[in-house]
Amino acid sequence: MLSGCVMTLGFFDGVHLGHLALLKRLVELSSDLSAPSLVLTFDARPVFRSQLLLTSLEERVALLKEAGVDEVVVQPFTEEFAALSPKDFLKEVVCEKFRAKLVLAGYDCRFGKDRAGDIAVLKSLAPEFGFSCEEEPPFLLGGQIVSSTLCRELLKEGKFPELAAALGRPWALTGEIRPGKGLGHKLGYPTANLALNGLLAPPKGVYSAKYELNGKGGRALMYLGSRPTFEACGEEMAEIYLLDFSGDVYGEKLKVMPEKLLGTEKRYGSAEELKEAIARFVEQAKA
Repeated sequence: MLSGCVMTLGFFDGVHLGHLALLKRLVELSSDLSAPSLVLTFDARPVFRSQLLLTSLEERVALLKEAGVDEVVVQPFTEEFAALSPKDFLKEVVCEKFRAKLVLAGYDCRFGKDRAGDIAVLKSLAPEFGFSCEEEPPFLLGGQIVSSTLCRELLKEGKFPELAAALGRPWALTGEIRPGKGLGHKLGYPTANLALNGLLAPPKGVYSAKYELNGKGGRALMYLGSRPTFEACGEEMAEIYLLDFSGDVYGEKLKVMPEKLLGTEKRYGSAEELKEAIARFVEQAKA
């Protein structure tokens, strides 16, 4: 565990451009002070912020590490931890646990019980606990503040170009390919199936997409929904047909990046009608 560090804290859902600007500054301060950089994040959201997320914990940690920080610490968000007052949080976590020399915090940071701590509280208590602090201003893109809330809204609306601009990369659904019911295979279009696992997703429908699998990539067709043609109340998941790949991929890690909505979810009158629709979508996805 790093101590005597330069640290920042937050949930960092999506690890968007605003987060990346803060992390870049953290690395700069780390170099200036000859102290290791540390990101403190949390394994779960408090109950009052329980909306679906942009990124899984595994992906979030990986993206934070890719930003060049020395260490990422995941704090379990237990009832005991949530009960810490802002002052106790700074004393027990920032000072005693990590011995921070400097805390870099976003303009909208919140910490401590009931999110009562903010940047003003941080600045007022820093001298008492012997660390300095710096505030990172909001990151603007086209005059708009880039935030996790903005990114979630863009994803819910299926605005992929705008979302990619805010994230600094295309939004992707990543996960381990799981067995399905073989419905796609019976139709002549075998799919790689990904569970959403509590992640936010774009609107239900059929999308043209790109994919990455085992270091290679290509074009794909992604269906997101609950298969109303075959099931009255099926589990919502992503089914991806890889246009230029065949073989057993169960258990492999797949990354799929939807680009354009080709059709909204609908119930087809028969399997044959659905098969004909898929063929049309495949041709569109090839374009």
